[in-house]
Parts: sequence; C-alpha cells; structure tokens
Amino acid sequence: MVIWDGPLPRGEREFLGENWFSRWKMKKPGQTNKSSRIFYGWYIAIAGLVCGALGYGARYSFAVIFPSLLEEFQWPRDTTALMMSIHILVYGIFAPVVGYLADRVGPRKTMVLGTVVLSFGLALSRWGSQPGHFYLTFGVLFGIGLCFIGSVPFTTLIQNWFEKKRGLAFSIVFFGNGLAFGLYPVTAWLIHYIGWRNAFLVQGIVLPGLLIPLILFVVRYHPRDKGLLRDGGSGENNSTSAPARKEMRIMDPAWAAVDWTISKAVKTKRFWLLSLTTFSLWGMMQHILATHHVAFAVDAGYSKMYASSVLSLFGIVSAFASFAGLISDRIGREITLTIGTVIGISGIVVLMLIRDPSHPWVLYYYTLSMGVGRGLCSPTIAAAITDIFQGPRVGFIMGAIWFFFSVGGAIGPWLGGWLFELNGNYMGAFSVAIALFALGCAAIWLAAPRKVRRVT
Repeated sequence: MVIWDGPLPRGEREFLGENWFSRWKMKKPGQTNKSSRIFYGWYIAIAGLVCGALGYGARYSFAVIFPSLLEEFQWPRDTTALMMSIHILVYGIFAPVVGYLADRVGPRKTMVLGTVVLSFGLALSRWGSQPGHFYLTFGVLFGIGLCFIGSVPFTTLIQNWFEKKRGLAFSIVFFGNGLAFGLYPVTAWLIHYIGWRNAFLVQGIVLPGLLIPLILFVVRYHPRDKGLLRDGGSGENNSTSAPARKEMRIMDPAWAAVDWTISKAVKTKRFWLLSLTTFSLWGMMQHILATHHVAFAVDAGYSKMYASSVLSLFGIVSAFASFAGLISDRIGREITLTIGTVIGISGIVVLMLIRDPSHPWVLYYYTLSMGVGRGLCSPTIAAAITDIFQGPRVGFIMGAIWFFFSVGGAIGPWLGGWLFELNGNYMGAFSVAIALFALGCAAIWLAAPRKVRRVT
C-alpha cells in the first residue's frame, strides 16, 4: 500500500498555522503526547458526525417543509421537489472542486467558507415566494455550502487518519448523517410555532454559530499535524508504521501500489461501478424516499407532526445502525451491503402497503428497516471507495464519485414528484427505489473491493 508522506497542503500550513493558538495547540511532527489515551483521529470523526447531523439535517428537513410549501403555494409536486433536485445537483457539481481543494489547500479554509455560504442560502430562503427564489437559495447556495463541509472532505480526512479502523471511523461520521433525520420533529415544531419561513431563518443563524468554531479548533488534515501516523501510531519512529501496514491484506499489489489520480481512475471499471452505486443507492433511491415519504404519510391520513416524528426514527435508527457498519471490517464490504439492501427493500415493500393510518406499525416497520438498511450501507460504501482508491490526490476522485451521487440525487426528488403527478400516487416511485437499491448492491459486488484489500 502506498502511504503518502509528501508535504501538507499549503493552506493547512498557513490557515491558523502560524498564529499563537496553533503553536500552542498543534504538535510538531515527531512530537507525541504520552499522556493522551485517545487518538486524535477520533475527534476528527466526531467533528464529521456533528457537521453531518447539522448540515444534512438542514437538507433533509426539507421533507417536513415540503408539505407546507405545497399547502401555501399549490405548486405541482415535481416543481416543488425540484428545489431539492437542484440542491443535490449543485452539491455534486462542486464535489470534485471540494475534493481538489481538500488536497491542495486543506479543509479548514474551504469548510469555513462553505459554512458561511450555507447559512446565507438557508436564511435567504425565508423570503421565498417563487420557485426560482428557492432554486437559487436552497438549491444553489445551500448546495454549494453543504458540499464544502460534507462527506467529500470528511472522506478524505478519514482516509488520511485511519486504515485498520476505517470502517468504525466512517460509522461514526455516518452516525451524524443518520441523526440528521432526527431534526424532523424539531423542524415540524418550528413550523408549527413560528412558520416555515422562520424555520429557514433559524437554521441559517444556528448552523454557522455551531460549526465554524468546531471546524477551526478541531479539524486537522493529516496525522502529521499531531505528530502521529494513521490509527494512532507515533511519528517518532517510522518503523512503527510497519504493523499498521499489515492490518489489511493486499490482494492486488499492482492495484494497491498505484498513486491514484482522477485521470487514472476514470480509465478503470471500478471507478464507474462505484459511481453507479452512489448514483443509484445514495442518490436516486435515498432521495426519492427522503423527499416524499413525509408527504406520502400525510396523504395516507397521518398528521404532519405524527408523520414527522415517526419518520425521524428513520434517521435515528440509521445513525445507530451505522455502527453496525463496522462489521464490514470483519465480514467484508459486499456482504454487509447485501444485508443492508435486503432489510431496506423489505421496508419499502411494507411502506407501499399503507392505505390509511389504521395500522401504524406499518409506518414504524418502514422507518426501522430503512434506518437499518441505510445505516449498514452508507459507511460501507464510503469504506469500499477508500479501500479501492488511495493516495495523496484521491480527493478529486472522491469528489467525482460524489458527483454521480448528486446526479442521482437530483433526479430522485423530481422523478418521485413527476411519477406522482403522472399516476396520482407514489407506487411507481417506490418501485423504482426498490430496483435502484438492488442495482447499487450489485455494482459493489462487481467493483469487488475484497479483491484489492481484504478486511477479513
């Protein structure tokens, strides 16, 4: 395996790197803290958890605001859902840019900038009255900002900080992404008491106040910033890296020895299979459901508050199930993803059986099973991507793969609304979601991360 020992990004050296705080806070390479019992990489993972919970919480709370927009403006569902589609598409368009900047200048500058843009996008949505206004504020501005603090930079960070415990680290990060859905009842409460407009404004004010200090004082690009190696090795002796290199069996030495760049990656079948997985499973499938399942439950007769509360369990269960994703470190990425796919598809099938609110267990079953399925799949996909592509310039590769996720995510909300307008129900949209779930699982098997690095 290639371990990158090149120079740190210039921006990481300069951004708070020469002031009094960083000289006090940061160790020089080779300096270790003997009394520290917690590897600093876990703080990076927790920072990813918080950024995911708050940033993606603002994204997915759109599902709760969505019925309010339909009630007030009486727009068609596909026109209204296009707000989410544009948001995710813009997110993906900027993903390669964010990956490139994470490699070149480090994440802190870009993440602070992204938080500011994100907050403006949310706050300005408060004054929306036409679809075009929301397309610009929620779609473009919020999409750009969230990309700069989201999964792309944290995937690069986790790859830098972890190898043998990478599955667990990704599980912690995606725990936050699952908790994002836990903001459903909070958003519903805000809408009930102060209206959807002020709910947008509150999000735009609270998020930067919480995220900017976290990014400045916690996020570090590489273990060398703390005088460490991956997974907590000491930087005092380079020979200590030898055991870490043996934690994962290299099944394809020729592949693992490549210093991967985007120009090399796009020529491989594995790149396109991983892109198909993120397009179909993370992108279209997840966002068909995440955008429309609250509206579906309200149509079936559940109150908005009740539906939001029950469906928020989807995210909470997903958050805790993401820790089960660490079993992929033992049984392999493909098997773990298959288990999550089977459980998740069963939930969508049961959701399609709902006709009225007389059997609330059906909604609970969908919530729990999809939460488990998503929780198992999300960190496993991220771990599989980093198993296959490694090197000092993989940020651009990660961003490119996330771009295909965004294309699927952009199509999903609009497609769900269009199929509803076409058929008068969500049965067609949910059937498409099932097929995409299975397609994403099949693509991971064909990409075969087990044949590059085996985690068992």
